[in-house]
Amino acid sequence: MAGVYKGYDIRGEYPKEVNEEIAYKAGRATVIFFKAKKILVGRDCRISSPALTKSLVYGITDQGCDVIDIGYATTPLIYYASQKIDALMVTASHLPKEQNGIKITRKGVEPIGEDNGLKEVEKIANSCHFPEPRKKGRATTKNILKEYVKDVRKIISGKYRKLKVLIDCGNGMAGYVVPDLLKGLPIKYKLLYGEMDGNFPHHTPNPSIPETTEELQKEVVAGKYDLGIAYDADCDRALFVDEKGNRVRAEFTLILFAQHLLKKGQGAVYTVNMSRIAKEKIKELGFKAWPSKIGHTEIPIIMKKQNAILGGEISGHFFFKKFNDADSGDIAALTMMSLLSQTDKKLSELTEPFKKYATSDEINFKVKDKEAVMNKIEEIYKKQIIGRMDGITVDAGDYWFNIRLSKTENLVRLNLEAVNRKKLNFAIEWLSRMIQG
Repeated sequence: MAGVYKGYDIRGEYPKEVNEEIAYKAGRATVIFFKAKKILVGRDCRISSPALTKSLVYGITDQGCDVIDIGYATTPLIYYASQKIDALMVTASHLPKEQNGIKITRKGVEPIGEDNGLKEVEKIANSCHFPEPRKKGRATTKNILKEYVKDVRKIISGKYRKLKVLIDCGNGMAGYVVPDLLKGLPIKYKLLYGEMDGNFPHHTPNPSIPETTEELQKEVVAGKYDLGIAYDADCDRALFVDEKGNRVRAEFTLILFAQHLLKKGQGAVYTVNMSRIAKEKIKELGFKAWPSKIGHTEIPIIMKKQNAILGGEISGHFFFKKFNDADSGDIAALTMMSLLSQTDKKLSELTEPFKKYATSDEINFKVKDKEAVMNKIEEIYKKQIIGRMDGITVDAGDYWFNIRLSKTENLVRLNLEAVNRKKLNFAIEWLSRMIQG
């Protein structure tokens, strides 16, 4: 999709791309698309979020729709609210401070992306054809944080022990939610960068970038913590660090969650760019495993279709049936603390059996012609392609990979795995030349 309407949401640089005019039109267009009488609105702590929210609310009310403004919010908090009401979140998620955007969620916890309505919202917004309502809507304010925390704590119930946990909020919205989330639990926690600051002065609020968790990793070891948790800015993602200071791959986390939450006959959803260890281990545990396209609008579709209990993707989004198939960094954090509370083993010991393959982090390439790159790879590996669910998945024998086009950025994304480190390094070098050549 062109402009600021991307694959999963609205996003861009403020005010050059996303600005008050964009927010106002998006508000009016969303009311028309949903045929809404009332919409809930929340925002993150970015510097531009109050101004964008103000314009968004004006757009909604000018279209004759009432607004419930909950002020500070996380994306999971918006999902929680959207069980009963259409909801909009002003955020650019994990992106740098210069960026901002809007996430749209339909009543019934249905995130809106390009395949289920965002194109239509864009078309309405760009047309500037907004039928005048009989009367303007009214805006009211409400705080639902305590209600959210109470219900989320019920999803992951059970006993917690006195784990020592270090939580990197990245100056994002985790600093707003986590103190209430953990209040009354025996967890001994400390917040790192817990003050909300939309300038994100210490690091970009994106735990997928290894550099952003370096301080957390060092502090976990130095402070002898049982667990480290890194949130992204809007709290829909969580990355974990073991007691040795190692980042825990999302595939390993998904396996542990499956072991902890699933019962016989149940299953989990994994994305096609994940290590094959996820599918293998989940099935070894006696559970079902289903593949999905990448994206927070894609995984819930498969979860609903298969009645899956759990889902996960490589960037640290974890989805839960008991949370209406939506993703939540908070529930992921509670799940990890719950499972560690019920074992004497350290997190590094629990994940050691999963280290079977040599796996790359996601490698992103900026290229002039993304389609030409995909055609080139398809021609070279045409006899070894094993999937086209999302991009191209190839099994080349002693290495295998998924390559796809980014829906949110002008990038080609590569996830690569091999039988050993030597084969992995060879494949990375070879494919990098093919992609950039």
